[in-house]
Amino acid sequence: MQKDNILSELIENIKNEKFIKIVFSDKQGGDFNKIIIKPLFLKSEKNIQIESFKENKAFHKNIELNNIQEIEAILKEYIENFKQILLQIKNLDISFIKKKETFVKRENKNNLIKNSNEHNKKKQYILLEFIDDTIEELKTKKLIDKHVNILDFGCGKSYLTFALYYYLKNYRKDLSFSIVGLDLKKDVIVFCNKLAQKLNYNNLEFLNGNIKDYDRAKEVDLVFSLHACNNATDYSLEKALSLNAKAILAVPCCHHEFFEKIQKNKNSNFYNTLKIMADNGVVLDKFATLATDSFRSLTLELCGYKTKMIEFIDMEHTPKNILIKAIKSKSSNLKEKLKEYNKLKEFLGIHPLLEDLTKKYFLIDTNTEIPYN
Repeated sequence: MQKDNILSELIENIKNEKFIKIVFSDKQGGDFNKIIIKPLFLKSEKNIQIESFKENKAFHKNIELNNIQEIEAILKEYIENFKQILLQIKNLDISFIKKKETFVKRENKNNLIKNSNEHNKKKQYILLEFIDDTIEELKTKKLIDKHVNILDFGCGKSYLTFALYYYLKNYRKDLSFSIVGLDLKKDVIVFCNKLAQKLNYNNLEFLNGNIKDYDRAKEVDLVFSLHACNNATDYSLEKALSLNAKAILAVPCCHHEFFEKIQKNKNSNFYNTLKIMADNGVVLDKFATLATDSFRSLTLELCGYKTKMIEFIDMEHTPKNILIKAIKSKSSNLKEKLKEYNKLKEFLGIHPLLEDLTKKYFLIDTNTEIPYN
């Protein structure tokens, strides 16, 4: 199939508003590793949203649907730059896969229903897409089949939890699922359980308690925690590891531990090498945030996960957040990762709580640097 024919088919589905999603992957040129295009409404105007991924960052651009020449030029460029194109419409996945100089077209049935395309600025809905992509990745890697067990640590008022339940129930007919939300606030849990019962969300349960003490689940596929303050994120990661979770999503906040420990140790390599950063609280706070999440990501790698740190960047300049995404994977380069882990600790001059919580899950002996069988 020729490129012009693919372009015509994509444009036709965009014009007719039939498409659910268009995905460009397997990069062969250009700046971005992956492109996702979706329909949406902004102030009653029809648009498409282009989500571009580069170096674990997501960039968003919205184009009005009546700017068809601009859309056509962009699509033409993407067809040149990627070897795989997926066009999703109701009940059908259409794939275009490059073979030498032409594309092969394939069609497969799906269970997707055209989703509402109203634009919601709340980051919960951006995160919902990442959760759905993670579930799809678990299926692709055969880590789950047709059922997924999900835990939400520190669920709060559970906006995302309810949105996720609604989405899975109505738009993922290929999956059965259960969701458990956990939070310390008893009144919030009572309210959420009443609301779940009122909505007849039978596979949704909310529990009152501390992450450290949770022992109800026997098998967990996905654990996520949003804005767990300071070491609460570390406790949620430890619990996810103890439950042998197949995937972990964490959006941490309030990185106090590293900030305070780095600030106190004035004999560290970091303090003596980068004193200008260490002595400026605002700069140190930003550095400590990045160092903390980097350490968490590296820790999960040593525990048998493939990790990514993804930054949300909104065109309207909403506050940035880093998402730590970890998927169970075959471990590799453990000795090199352990060396990097120890170098980071030595440079910062700290001993993080996370190490005490998770060291027992490492796949390599930290003393001999020999990977466990």
